[in-house]
Amino acid sequence: MRIMALDWGEVRIGAAISDEEGRIAFPFEKILDNKKAVDQIVKLVDRLKIEKIVIGKPLNLAGEEAESASKVDKFFSQLKKKLKIPLEYLDERFTTIEAGKLLDQQGLSEKKQKEIKDNIAAQIILQAYLDYRAG
Repeated sequence: MRIMALDWGEVRIGAAISDEEGRIAFPFEKILDNKKAVDQIVKLVDRLKIEKIVIGKPLNLAGEEAESASKVDKFFSQLKKKLKIPLEYLDERFTTIEAGKLLDQQGLSEKKQKEIKDNIAAQIILQAYLDYRAG
């Protein structure tokens, strides 16, 4: 089962996909134009034969919805209307921070980190989901 994870942001949306067995997450391409994001994702789902999408849910430290959660909910609803596959939320707390730390350890420039951080955050979300699902 191939699964996609999305890390929603106002400027770009990070994406990651799993291998066909649904065991390992890989960073994919970022989606830059939020106005056309839903259509881009629908095309990717078709092309890559994605069977489920996991979307990072922004929560604060207390586990309550963060300010941006309503925007993510709107995005989730738009996707749900256009896709015939299951969509699910997963807590995304600390994923961007974790992605930044991983990229810092690799010695990448800030410019390069900015380009790929959202996709790495999506990869972290997806791998957490895959690991949870595997038990």
